[in-house]
Amino acid sequence: MTTQVQSPPQPVRASLRHRKSVDKLEPSELADLRKAFAQAMQLDDERGFWYFAGWHGEPFGWCQHHTDLFLPWHRAYLYYLELALQERVPGVTLPWWDWTAEDQPPAAYVEDPLEGEPNPLVPHVIRVYRSSQEQPAPPRAPGAARVPPLPYRDRWDRAMEAATFDAFQEAIEAIHDDVHVWTGGIMREIQWAAYDPLFFAHHSMVDRAWRIWQYRHPGALPRQELLDVPLQPNGMTVRQTLDVERLGYEYAGTTSCVRGTV
Repeated sequence: MTTQVQSPPQPVRASLRHRKSVDKLEPSELADLRKAFAQAMQLDDERGFWYFAGWHGEPFGWCQHHTDLFLPWHRAYLYYLELALQERVPGVTLPWWDWTAEDQPPAAYVEDPLEGEPNPLVPHVIRVYRSSQEQPAPPRAPGAARVPPLPYRDRWDRAMEAATFDAFQEAIEAIHDDVHVWTGGIMREIQWAAYDPLFFAHHSMVDRAWRIWQYRHPGALPRQELLDVPLQPNGMTVRQTLDVERLGYEYAGTTSCVRGTV
C-alpha cells in the first residue's frame, strides 16, 4: 500500500492554541470538535479520520508501546491528527479527559444520539483505511474489567515524582494501560483503540502529563541517543516533539489562543 505523509513541521510564526479539558469546552467549541471529527470521517484519504486511526493499529501498526518512544510517538501522532482536524474546522484542538478527577468517560463522548443524529465522538463502526473492511464497534464497558477504578489521582501524583524521563514514562504508561482496559470496548485492543475518538482525549491527558512533568523537571530529556530517532511515519524526530510550543499548542491557562513565536 502506498501512502503519503506530511514532512516534519518547519518553523513559521503561528498561533499558540490551548488544549482544554473536555469538560471546560464552550458549547461552540464542542460543536466544532464534533463537526471536525464528523467531516474527517467522511474522507477516505490521507486527510481523513480512518487514515489516522490506522496509524496506531490496523492496518499500519506504527504505534510505540512499552518502548523508549511511547511518549514522543504519541505526541507526534496527536499533533498530526490535530492538524488534519484543523483543516476541516480551523482552530479546533484536541481536548483532554481528566481521569484523575472523573470516574466516568466525559459526557461529550457518551451522549448518543444528539438531536436525532449519531454523535461522532461515540464509536459506531470500524472502517479500515482504503479497504472493504467495515464492522460495528462494540460498545464501551467502563469499569467492567479487573483494573483499579477511576480516578487515578494518587497514581498521577506518584508518576510526577519520577526523577528521570525513563522512570516517568514507565509510570505514566502503566496508568495509560489501565485507562484503556477500564474503558472497555475497542479501547482495550491496540489494533482498534484509535478508532474510538475517546482514545485521543485519553492520550491528550497522557501528553498533558508529560508536559507538566517537563515543566517541573526542566532539562530532563530522553536519553541522548534517542533524540534524533525519526518517528514513523512522518520522520519527525524525538527532539522535535520536546517543545509543545514549537508545535503550536499548550495546556496551561484558560485563554484559547495567543500569539506564538514560531
